[in-house]
Amino acid sequence: MKRLWRCAVWMLFLALPLDAMAHQVFLSSARITENPGRQISVELSVEGTDLEKVFEVPLTIRGGIVNPHELAKHQPKIVDYLMARMAVANSAGDSCHFMSKKAQESYNAVLLVTKWDCQKTAGELFYQTSLFFDESATAGQLVFIKGQGKDSKNKTPPLLNTTTPKISITGPPPTFIETTKRFIAAGLEHIFIGFDHIAFLVALLLWARRLWSVIKIITAFTVAHTITLTLATLDIVALPSVFVEAAIAASIIYVAAENFYRRDIEKRWPITFLFGLVHGFGFASVLKDFGLPDNALVTALAMFNVGVEIGQIAIVGIALPIILTVDHLIVRNAPNAPNIRRNPIFIYFASGGILLLGAD
Repeated sequence: MKRLWRCAVWMLFLALPLDAMAHQVFLSSARITENPGRQISVELSVEGTDLEKVFEVPLTIRGGIVNPHELAKHQPKIVDYLMARMAVANSAGDSCHFMSKKAQESYNAVLLVTKWDCQKTAGELFYQTSLFFDESATAGQLVFIKGQGKDSKNKTPPLLNTTTPKISITGPPPTFIETTKRFIAAGLEHIFIGFDHIAFLVALLLWARRLWSVIKIITAFTVAHTITLTLATLDIVALPSVFVEAAIAASIIYVAAENFYRRDIEKRWPITFLFGLVHGFGFASVLKDFGLPDNALVTALAMFNVGVEIGQIAIVGIALPIILTVDHLIVRNAPNAPNIRRNPIFIYFASGGILLLGAD
């Protein structure tokens, strides 16, 4: 019996180091997401027991679960400690602009969520950590990267340590072909899902009788929005988004209302040019949200505009024949058809619908 007791004691003694090794001390993890517009999100997960060793405070309760009351009490110094040991920067050491941070308990860990704006940080981006490196030579951090061009799903996550403290999070810059395809598609998508631009173009063309009039109007709109799209994208000129949205709505209302009392569109191109300047700011806000590559800024800007122009031509090519066909059918069936060139009823009805859309 005594021999069995001794064996049990020795087995318990030998099991203690194995249990301690089950959780590697000072091992953290980071989930990094690259969002559109070079916005980087970092979710840093740190074991509460590791933070207890550093700060010598009772941060956890039984089972290693983080106590939210203790975390709230010590949160400022914990967050400062974690923030001082992480960075998102380029190869030259230029850091991204820090946007926000939020710390919370997550079972047995402290989760720190940070967001970084890297639009003005040129080149390839890197995530760097030195967390717990001053506490232990074996400290490490597992990194999971998800975003444009990278996805760590089903792959072994890299381990950052004192030897390898940083990792690329944006990958190589896109090729010319990739940039061209991506931004032409973005321009097409925006023009087709944006009812405001479609409504504006259709309202402009409702009284159109000659192709030359249509060409002048579309050219004026294209030149105008290209100017402000370029200036706003390059941050040379900026307008509040509230003003831009209101001005775009006003342009739709004005053109739709003008169709009720003015049928000659030969001289409509100057006002179209003026409103095109406003619409260009709207295009620019979408393009900025989509994200511009630093190594291909001109290409991205030009291809987005090409996509918008292709969309405009497609809309005119679809809308104008429909307008003329419907109008012709109505005129042909009118009692005094030979004396009527255009039927105002259809145009008034369409303009009224566009007017309501603009005012909504």
